[in-house]
Amino acid sequence: MKKLLITLMLISPFSFADWGDVYYCQMTSFVEIKSDGTVEQYKQQKFQFKLDSTEKAMVFGKGGYLSELKITLDPNRSWVTVNSWWASDNYNLINFDTGKLMFSGVFTKALHSISADCDKF
Repeated sequence: MKKLLITLMLISPFSFADWGDVYYCQMTSFVEIKSDGTVEQYKQQKFQFKLDSTEKAMVFGKGGYLSELKITLDPNRSWVTVNSWWASDNYNLINFDTGKLMFSGVFTKALHSISADCDKF
């Protein structure tokens, strides 16, 4: 009975994403890999983002490393209604899949990598 209830909750429309949804995330890893190969661990942060239908993008809230970043969803690899999408700009790539966010930023002398667990508000 418990398994049936969990299954019904997971397939209910409330578990699906939609434009306008807000997600709250907690980093599970935040590292920088410098061009000389050294790795620096940063303090894990909390952050939030919204799925903006007008911009067709992930729009991050104020504060922290991803503050006010706006990254457009890839229309060929994004299925918002099933909680799975890719977003990118010239320097950053994000994959979001069922509550797990993976971020990679490529810069001149370093790479930034973030993993996070996210819940829809």
